[in-house]
Amino acid sequence: MNMYGTWMVRGPEARYRRPELTAARGTALNPLGDLFVMLLIIVVIIGAVSHEALIAAVGVLAFVAAVSSRVWAALSLEEITIDRSVSVDHAFQDDEVEITFTFENRKPLPVPWLEIFEFVPRGLLINGHKVVEQAYLGGDEINIATSLGGYERVKVKRKLTALSRGAYRLGKTRLKSGDLFGLYPSEATLEQTPWTLYVYPTIKSIPGFSLPARRPIGDSMSRVRLWDDPSRPAGVRDYRPGDPIKQIDWKTTARHGEMFVRQFDPSVSEDAVILAEASTTTVPWEGYRADILEATMTAAASIANHALDLGYKVGLVSNGVGPSSASHAVVTPGTGAAQLTTLLESLAMTHPFSVRSLDELARNRRGAIPPGATLIHIGGIYNPRTMSYLLGLKRAGHPVIIVHTGRETPPEYPLFEVRDGRGLFLKQCPVPVGPSFRRPESDNWSDIPVVTASPESSKPGGS
Repeated sequence: MNMYGTWMVRGPEARYRRPELTAARGTALNPLGDLFVMLLIIVVIIGAVSHEALIAAVGVLAFVAAVSSRVWAALSLEEITIDRSVSVDHAFQDDEVEITFTFENRKPLPVPWLEIFEFVPRGLLINGHKVVEQAYLGGDEINIATSLGGYERVKVKRKLTALSRGAYRLGKTRLKSGDLFGLYPSEATLEQTPWTLYVYPTIKSIPGFSLPARRPIGDSMSRVRLWDDPSRPAGVRDYRPGDPIKQIDWKTTARHGEMFVRQFDPSVSEDAVILAEASTTTVPWEGYRADILEATMTAAASIANHALDLGYKVGLVSNGVGPSSASHAVVTPGTGAAQLTTLLESLAMTHPFSVRSLDELARNRRGAIPPGATLIHIGGIYNPRTMSYLLGLKRAGHPVIIVHTGRETPPEYPLFEVRDGRGLFLKQCPVPVGPSFRRPESDNWSDIPVVTASPESSKPGGS
C-alpha cells in the first residue's frame, strides 16, 4: 500500500515544507453489504438446487459484482496523491487565504467518488460558511467531493478568511472513498501534516509616537566601548601585540619608523524592547479579557513597526507564548523586514494564559535587554515584580514608557512615563473625558495623553 501526500507553500516570504505523511486506514465493513452478499449466495444455492439456470446465473453475476465492489473499495485509496498549496503562510485580520487542493489518481482503476475533509480551527472562516458553524469541535471542516478517472488529476480551490489573531495549525485530513455502489466505504487519515498559518495583529499608524531614548535616533557614539566603528576614525596609537594587521597605519609607520595602528570611536545603535503583558486579570480563575489582550497585541505590533521605521533595533518579551514555542517568548533586538516578521509571529502566538512574569523571562535570556535600551511596557495589568524590575532598569539609565491598554483608568507611576492607549487600541472603551485623559480624535499619537510626575514622588505600585 502506498499513500502519498505533500504540503507545498507558495507565496511571498513563504516557507517551503514537505512534512512526512502517515496514512492510517481500513475498509469499513458495511453490514448491509455483507447481508447482500449472503442473500446472493442463498440465491445461487436455490437456483442450483431447483435447476433454475437463470436464477443461478443472475445470482452468480451479482455475487461477482459484490466481490468486485469490495476489491474496488479496498484499492480506491491506493496511489492517491494530495497536494495542498496555499497563497501565503501569514495574513492580517480580514485577509483572505486561498488553498488549492490537487488530487491525482496514479493508477488505471478509476475512483468513482472521493470525499476530503480538512479541519479548519476556529478563528478561520471558510468562505460560504457561517461563523456559528465553527462551534463544531472548536472549528469547521472543508468538505470536497469529487471523482477521479484513471491517471486523472483534479484541482479544487477554497478560500479562508482570517477572523482572529493567532497561529493556526492545519493539516488534519480525512479521506473517504469506496466502490461504485457505496457498499464498502474506505477511509484514511493523513497524520503529521501540519502547516501553520499566522494571523498577525492589526498594525495601526502612530506617526506622533516618540521614543525618549537617551541618544539620538540611529547610530551614535557611546561612552561604553562595545565595539569600534570603522566609519568613526579617532587617530592613531602605538602598536600593541595582538592588534589586527589590517588596522596598521602604514603611512604613519613609515614616517616615524615605528608601528602605529588606527583607532576608532565606539558606536551603538538605538534599541527598543517591548514588554507585552499577556495576563489580563490579577487572578487566573477569573478568566481573561479578550479585548484587553487584543489591544495589547495591536499596540505592540504598531509600536514595533513604528520603531523599526525610525531605525531602532526592536526586541520583544511576551509571557503568553506556550512552552512548545518558547523561542518566540523573547526576541532579541534586531532590524529589517525579517525582524518584523519574527515579532509579528510571536505576537500572533501569544495567548492569554501566562505562567512566568515578564521580568523572569527577560532575566533568563541573555541579550534580551541591551544596555541603554528604551523599555516599553504594554498591558492592562501590572505585575509588582515586573514593575520593580523596570524601576531598577530605570535607575540604571533605561528610559521606561508605560502604554496602558486596560479598561480601567491608567495607573500612576511617578517615575515612569505613562501613556493612555485605550482610545486608539482598545475597542469600544469609554475613555473618561477630563484634563488628564481624552479620547484621541485621530490616529496621531500626539493626541494621546501622557501622565508624568516628578522623580521625587513615591515609588511605583500596582493598580
